[in-house]
Order: sequence, then C-alpha cells, then structure tokens
Amino acid sequence: MWVLATLVAVCAASAASMRCTEARMRCVYRTGCGAALGNYMVMCEGVLSEPTSKCPKECGHALIALTSTEEGKELMNCECEDEYCMEAKQRIDVCRPQVLKGAANATSSCSLSQLICLADAQCATALQYYNQLCRSMFRGRKCSNKCLNSIEILRKQEKAAALTACQCDGYEDYDCPRMQNNLARLCFHKHKNHTRMHEKHGEKHKKVDEETIHSDANSGTLSALLLILCVYESFSVL
Repeated sequence: MWVLATLVAVCAASAASMRCTEARMRCVYRTGCGAALGNYMVMCEGVLSEPTSKCPKECGHALIALTSTEEGKELMNCECEDEYCMEAKQRIDVCRPQVLKGAANATSSCSLSQLICLADAQCATALQYYNQLCRSMFRGRKCSNKCLNSIEILRKQEKAAALTACQCDGYEDYDCPRMQNNLARLCFHKHKNHTRMHEKHGEKHKKVDEETIHSDANSGTLSALLLILCVYESFSVL
C-alpha cells in the first residue's frame, strides 16, 4: 500500500500543501522520517548542491525511502518559502523517473529495502537487534536462538517485507552475498544461495521474546533522534 501512496505523492503535490519549514520539522522529530531525511541529505548532496542530468542510484534510493513515510511525503509536496528551497526541488526532480521505477520495484534491491526499513522506527529497531544478535551468523559460525528470534521479529515488520525477496546490488554497506549464503546455510539449513531473508524456520522457533526489544525501543529512539538532529545541523536546509 505504501508503494502506491509514494507514487501518488511523487507524481502530484497536494492542493493544500504545508510550508516546507513546518514539513521539515515534522519529519525531523519523527525518528523514522528523521533518519530517512539524514540519509537523503547525505546521499543526495551532489544533486542538491549543483545541477546535474543524472540521478545517482543511492540518491534515488534515499528519496524513495524518505517518501515511504507520511512526513516524507509532506516534505516532498510542501510549499517553498525561499529561493534555495525552490532550486533544491527543481534539482531533485532529475530523480523522479528513478523514484517512480524504484518505488514500484522496491523488493529488487537490498540496499533500497534496508533504507525503507530504516525509515520506520519499529523496523529500524528490529533491524538493529538483528544486526547485533546475528553477528556469529554473519561471520559464518552459527545461527543462535537469539538470532533466530530476531529474524522472526524482523519479518513481522511491515516495512521489512521488501527484505524478504531483495537481491544484492553492490550498494550495501555489508557483504550481502555472503550474509545471504550464511543465513540460508546456518539458519535455514539450505545449501544454495538464497535471497529470501525471512522464511519460517519451524514451530520450535516461533515463540519470540519481543518484550526485550520493546523495553529498549525508547532509548534507541532517543539516540536515533539525537543523531538525526546532529545530521540536520550539519547540512543545508532542504
């Protein structure tokens, strides 16, 4: 559903758009959108700083992730109040075709799927625990019960759905093919390369201790917000 909403948001601005200063602050103070905005400012710096005829893939991915959030849609459709804002919007328009194509095929790229997950607070928290608890699996050693539990929690997140069928594209910040192979071999006892991240492992691993993650969610959210505020101060206003 969010893919359709993204397409509508990117294709046409709302008739009752809010001002960009308000939209930006609404995004910054929402953990998921704030993280997506930080990634957008970093990955699209080249496009925003000077005119270009080509949209870098990572910038397109960051923009898709940003518009997967409600606040991000508002930010893309807001009314500019200064010349810099209008110029930035004109420059980022070069990414429109890539955004439309990528939003319709979000499951094809693991780097994009990860950004979409990080743009959602709950999914980002689940992904953080997965990365922490599955380190032995990443290194090719073993898949612990805690790792399996974190996988089960992650696969329950709506914004993690794209991760279930993603393909490594070389833009990941980790060894994607190796991770997928270790996941299939150690956690799901498969011996072929396997790109589906969240298959069911059996009834004995179905019970998941979600309370641990939820108890730490508030502290994780606060840390993420502080990080986003730092990123926000370091970059020019959108």
